[in-house]
Amino acid sequence: MKSVRRSALDILMKVDLNHAYAAPLLSRVMPHFERRDRRLVVTLVYGTLRWRFTLDWIIGRFSKRPIQKIDPMLLNLLRMGTYQLAFLKKIPPHAAVATSVALAKTVRGKRGGGFVNAVLRRISERRVALLNDLPKAPTVDALALRTSHPPWLVKRWCDQFGYKNTEALCRVNNLPPPSTLRVNTNKISREDLLNDALRFPSLENVRLEPTRFAPHGLRVTPPSAVFDTDWFEKGFVTIQDEASQLVGEIVSPHPGEQLLDACAGIGGKALQLLERTQGDLNLICLDAILWKLSQLCNDSKRLGVSPPLSIVGRTEAVPLANRPIFDKVLLDAPCSNTGVIRRHPERKWSLKREDIPRLAEVQGDLLSAVAPLVKKGGHLIYSTCSLEREEGEEMISKFLWRYREFAIEDCGHILGAHAASLVTDGMLRTFPHRDEMDGFFCASLLRRET
Repeated sequence: MKSVRRSALDILMKVDLNHAYAAPLLSRVMPHFERRDRRLVVTLVYGTLRWRFTLDWIIGRFSKRPIQKIDPMLLNLLRMGTYQLAFLKKIPPHAAVATSVALAKTVRGKRGGGFVNAVLRRISERRVALLNDLPKAPTVDALALRTSHPPWLVKRWCDQFGYKNTEALCRVNNLPPPSTLRVNTNKISREDLLNDALRFPSLENVRLEPTRFAPHGLRVTPPSAVFDTDWFEKGFVTIQDEASQLVGEIVSPHPGEQLLDACAGIGGKALQLLERTQGDLNLICLDAILWKLSQLCNDSKRLGVSPPLSIVGRTEAVPLANRPIFDKVLLDAPCSNTGVIRRHPERKWSLKREDIPRLAEVQGDLLSAVAPLVKKGGHLIYSTCSLEREEGEEMISKFLWRYREFAIEDCGHILGAHAASLVTDGMLRTFPHRDEMDGFFCASLLRRET
């Protein structure tokens, strides 16, 4: 069995080399560790990914070798060691250095161990002042360094949201995301589930509270204790962020409707729609990746709803008779994911400036592919987990100019007056730093009868 730090290093390397997401890689190694070690491997991986830009700046000050010329595996080892020295007070400095050096010797021999030892010892001597040395000026570059975000993205957000909002957003992105459940009301009400929590000693010091906007959501702090319950096995709950739940509320399916989930993924929203109609929904789910649809079908059994008809393929390549046959089409489009960076900090480093217009073009193509499938009087619901206007408001503006038979239907009428702060010009827009949920955009488009 690999050590915690070796597992963390392997995950960091796969994230770098394969542009992989850390979450599924972590889930694979979790069964091999005790609870305490699970927490440590998660902390090391996500902490190193969140603070990578800042860590590289620190390493660059104490390494005689330029960052660009450091062996990638040794660089990730240095990042992980520096993260422990700068941010983790419970790990003694000598342990952070010694374990990093030992691992460096294992993966890159004596010479690699000597290099890591020299750099980390210099950093350790200055560990108390490491973060105090960061520039404090109210500039884009200084903010990017203090909060460990790519400067181009910080500048972009400053232009869109202003400096103060960008600073708040960047700071929140470096915190662990909230853990939110969706209660399966076919099996139990939210109130009864809160009462059910009394039978679990593990939940005694856990904070469980209803979500502010989503009617069936439950916030859990800290999240780990919930896995000691039988709630998942019984199909009482599913993990789903509040913003994602609100998209499902906007879809608002009625029993017996024909509905297409055009980019279903693992089916969080699809399952929500099936629960809402108690399975009485003619739902077709599309996705290009088979295992995601397989997981969707497995989860539908756990939740006690009939599995949807699943089709493997790309949305724009599946004509589905190419005629208006659906009452509702949900297009949760692939996007830049800038609204979920705190869940996927690796996205900060894989996303490039040119990706945003490229993804916007893909989203436009997908909208054009599914628009003809919506019946007159039906709805096309478009959503992304992006903060970028090109993937949200501007995308809808371009679509409406091209497809004059569609019009915005006010999401506020569906979500209710209590959610008015989340709706602008009839469209849902959430922010992690403002709303304590993921950053989402959603618009509901009505295909008019005439």
